[in-house]
Amino acid sequence: MSAVSPADPAADRLLLISVVIPVYNSEETIPPAWAALRATVAQLSEGYAWEVIFVDDGSRDASYARLVEIFSALPDRVRVVKLTRSFGRVPAILAGFRVARGDCCIVMSSDLQDPPALMLEMVQRWQRGAHKIVLATRSDREDGAWARWASRTFYRLMRRFAIPNMPASGFEVFLVDRRVVELIRRFEETSTFIQGNVLWAGFVPEVIGYTRPLGRSGRTRSQRVADFIDGFVSYTVAPVRLITIVGLVVSALSFAWATLIFVARLFWLIPVQGWAPTMIAILMLAGVQLVMLGIIGEYLWRNLYETRRRPNFVVESMLGGLADDEV
Repeated sequence: MSAVSPADPAADRLLLISVVIPVYNSEETIPPAWAALRATVAQLSEGYAWEVIFVDDGSRDASYARLVEIFSALPDRVRVVKLTRSFGRVPAILAGFRVARGDCCIVMSSDLQDPPALMLEMVQRWQRGAHKIVLATRSDREDGAWARWASRTFYRLMRRFAIPNMPASGFEVFLVDRRVVELIRRFEETSTFIQGNVLWAGFVPEVIGYTRPLGRSGRTRSQRVADFIDGFVSYTVAPVRLITIVGLVVSALSFAWATLIFVARLFWLIPVQGWAPTMIAILMLAGVQLVMLGIIGEYLWRNLYETRRRPNFVVESMLGGLADDEV
């Protein structure tokens, strides 16, 4: 891909591109990812400046040590934010947004599953001026059948019940204009879904496709499940409405069944039965009730969590000359 040039080469200042990369247990992929990133930003024309913001999300391996090495080699281009523990990928991205100074911000992964070359096309699309949001969606992926099915199912449910303008394949790599960054920074939610926040802004995104290669993600399965729950609970009341529908249907069926049994017993149409049918009915209804309580509990817990007003993340240390008012 050819080097990207700014729309107005005669501008008074260089356009600054901020690249935010959340890092979690990625010591093996950081060096090759950094090499690929350096090769990519080298293709930017002289009309641009760039900075890379690594956010260590409480990694338990040597990820932070690798980031310190990168910062030491290029302190004028790299900023490193270390969180006190693992708060999750979304809080790590928000921490990067908090210190980013660019005219636009690009969110990339540190596991080499998303090619850094995507940045050039995203910057080019953004510079046309028609779109403040550029999304990179997976037109195909080299993961296993289970991963592909789970991803498609999640985003289809999100499109159907929560976020209608969510791309069919979802997105994790994206570019947002400075105006969108400032908008997201003003959000006061503590349990949030970053893709939903980006699309909630209402700006029409431009979408580009790419094939995601097989790689090792730093996120655990529990973190992926948490992302799924946060996305659904934060942007739709469909689960609560489903509870109402299921409750009405189960109540109607139970009333009809009870009426049938009463009439049959009244006219001696059925003999006395054992305990097995009774236990089956009790267990089924109890299971439905527990599921309903769990869904309601998810909403109540998030309501309680929001009222506590706790911060999304806590910064332990920073490298890159960050000011105290930037965190």
